[in-house]
Amino acid sequence: MRSISISDYQIYKAHMFFNTLRKLSLFIITLLLGNLCNAQNNEPLIKISDLDSLHNQFYGQASEESYLVHNKLLRQSKKLAYDQGILSAYKSLMWYYGVSAKANIDSVLHYANLFETKVRAKSIKTDSLLIKALKLPQYYLNKGQILANGFGLPEQGLESYFKIYPLISDGDTKLFIAYNVSIAEIYYHKFQYDKALEVLTPLLKDTVNIGSFTKKILLKNISANYVQKEMPEKSYPLHKELLNIAIKTNEISEIWWTKNQLANDYFQLGDIQKAIDSALVVRKYCLENKEQHLIFNNTAYLSTFYHAVGNLDKAIVYREEAIKLANGSEYEKDTYDRLAEYYTENKQYVRAIETYQKKDALVDSLRSHEKKALSNYIDSNLKLLKEKQKSQQISFDIELLEIKNKKQKLYYVSISTVLVSIILILGSVLLFRKYKKGEKIIEVLKSNEKKLLEEKIILRENELEASAIAFSQRIETLTLIKNELNEIKKPVIPKLEAAKQKVNDLIKSASDVSIITKRIESEYPTMSAKLLNKYPNLSDTQIRYCLLTKMNLSIKETATILNVTPDTVKVARSRLKKKLNIPTDVSIKIFLDQLTKE
Repeated sequence: MRSISISDYQIYKAHMFFNTLRKLSLFIITLLLGNLCNAQNNEPLIKISDLDSLHNQFYGQASEESYLVHNKLLRQSKKLAYDQGILSAYKSLMWYYGVSAKANIDSVLHYANLFETKVRAKSIKTDSLLIKALKLPQYYLNKGQILANGFGLPEQGLESYFKIYPLISDGDTKLFIAYNVSIAEIYYHKFQYDKALEVLTPLLKDTVNIGSFTKKILLKNISANYVQKEMPEKSYPLHKELLNIAIKTNEISEIWWTKNQLANDYFQLGDIQKAIDSALVVRKYCLENKEQHLIFNNTAYLSTFYHAVGNLDKAIVYREEAIKLANGSEYEKDTYDRLAEYYTENKQYVRAIETYQKKDALVDSLRSHEKKALSNYIDSNLKLLKEKQKSQQISFDIELLEIKNKKQKLYYVSISTVLVSIILILGSVLLFRKYKKGEKIIEVLKSNEKKLLEEKIILRENELEASAIAFSQRIETLTLIKNELNEIKKPVIPKLEAAKQKVNDLIKSASDVSIITKRIESEYPTMSAKLLNKYPNLSDTQIRYCLLTKMNLSIKETATILNVTPDTVKVARSRLKKKLNIPTDVSIKIFLDQLTKE
């Protein structure tokens, strides 16, 4: 037998020591967790009035302390069966996960679903005070802003905003303006600046009864749309008015924000030197006062101004600084694009390629995030739909039971006719009139329900059309990037060739229309079946042309999605029209709409 050496013995002792230490650590952790659970179970109850006070104190905050407070309020409210406290905690936690450093779409949707499910279980008549205390319009406004602005889901945000309108009471100008501003922000994010202005501009006609804060929000949103439309003659006077309001209310940060916007107006109006001088003054203030929220826009503006006067070195320096200051993926992506352009103009091709690669990686990350967020949102909506179906089934069963009870009562009344024939005749006449009146009410309700369904179908079609157009624009952007890279022919750089190949691969993957067509087919599930049943010789490609045409897409948009030329789309549509035997004076879109109604 081998003898045990001193080193073996030391290793054995060390092993035993670490085993003992591990067991002790597990014991301590178990003890701490047990104490924590016991502490929560034995947590002293708080008075309801104190619960409401704590909620009001911490609502709207994104700190770690507010998170702990609202979780505590949720536990306490559940123990007390205090519905208002439970709902307030759900609403607060949804806000926290929407705006805090721990922003998470899954958590936002989880608490939003809990809140809305519990609210649906309440009767508006019997719990009117509760519904009022919860401030439902403000909840839907916050949820819409979180989805649209925080997670880049404008369609889902719009769905939340639409629930606000029926809840706006007469004379509530502030909520009415907030609702319209939120709708306009959706149009702004979707680059539909004219529609945003159609919503906002009429609100400026009557600004006597609104405060300076609300008026300032209106002016900011209207001017932002004019800035995007590059209409300085419209944005300049609005910014001057904003500056006057800021000076009157002595809002220092607002004064400098407006001055920064005015610098951009000077640039758009053609006075570039004045734009540079004004922007440098704002920059000096930002650096001295550490105004981080303003310095990014100011730096980006300076880069653009210097590029306009041909000073590429300063344009590049400021744009490189802007990348470090960018707060948000969309701003970062645009900054990468501009910087790559400047590098190319300055013949710094290697840096241009590296910048494009960084931007591509950012775009891939954004798409992955959007896909996950949309998937989670759809899963959440499916759960809500199932809950609604269960609720509707329960309501239907209750109605059936009530109908049976009514029939039984009617039978008993019929037996009593022998004794009180005169009373029965009069009662029967009255019941018959009520019955006829009820039938008319039911017909009106069915008509309203049909109109509501039609409006919802139109809304869904508009959402599909917007998604397809956005899809087309992404492919078009990738094609532009590919063409720009192809223009750089000398010198031959391996990384450049690799970047070209990567862009080609992205275009191929983006040109896969299976995702958008599946979504179209899910919206029109009988369209493909009807076409194939009536015209069995149609190919898959021709079916795809039909679905894209049903969405009212232009020839250019269809060509971009299918990665073909507009002439190819024209020829394909012409052949399709002949194959479907459509008269010359009838469009394919009208023909498909009629087929859908059959």
